[in-house]
Amino acid sequence: MTTGSDERHVLLGAYVLGGLSDEEHSAFSEHLRTCGRCQAELGQVSGLPRLLDLAGPEGGPFLTSAVRGESAPREQPTEGEYVVRLLDEVGRRRRHRRRWLSAVAAAVAAVLFAGGAWLGPQLFGSSAPAPPTTHVAAAPVAGSGVRVDLALVTRGWGTQIDIDCEDMPTQGELALWVVDRSGRAVIAASWHATPGGYSRVTGATALSPSEIRSLEVRTESGKVLASART
Repeated sequence: MTTGSDERHVLLGAYVLGGLSDEEHSAFSEHLRTCGRCQAELGQVSGLPRLLDLAGPEGGPFLTSAVRGESAPREQPTEGEYVVRLLDEVGRRRRHRRRWLSAVAAAVAAVLFAGGAWLGPQLFGSSAPAPPTTHVAAAPVAGSGVRVDLALVTRGWGTQIDIDCEDMPTQGELALWVVDRSGRAVIAASWHATPGGYSRVTGATALSPSEIRSLEVRTESGKVLASART
């Protein structure tokens, strides 16, 4: 390193306080290995990080005012003047880096905001309206105390049928049959009875709601428990 004496002192202080760039830090570390004077001064200023914390982020106004009040210049800087120079230089470097980092952070935030505004709709899509749904309560046949609620949800491929049953038989298999306008019946869902008599299942049919004439809940033997006309 070929810098002059004053600049070497500044770099030493900035080295101790972390005010050097990576390139400057590497160069000064190399110089420090062979410079006995800098090694000696390094031992004297090793406590500067703590002093900087006490002096404040702007480079130590209290120490600065005390030293600058002296009127008679000296050929060699006093210890206080030396400390002030170090603190002022490091404060300047830190303020410069804070301004640079603030600008970078603002740019990154703008990019993230713009990216989120574009990417959000791509990932989640716009809110689609709920598909048309028709609720139907199936009436129990004579002698049956079941309760069956049906929700017919219009889909592009046909109809989704949500089935909510209570007080059903507790054994055997149950099924939901869909009867079209021509009288043809097909199974849209089947399930095992539960010990509590409660079931909640979802069935499906290729028929649209307008093509369904009626719905029936039957046992595995074919007995109708409840039916509903649409």
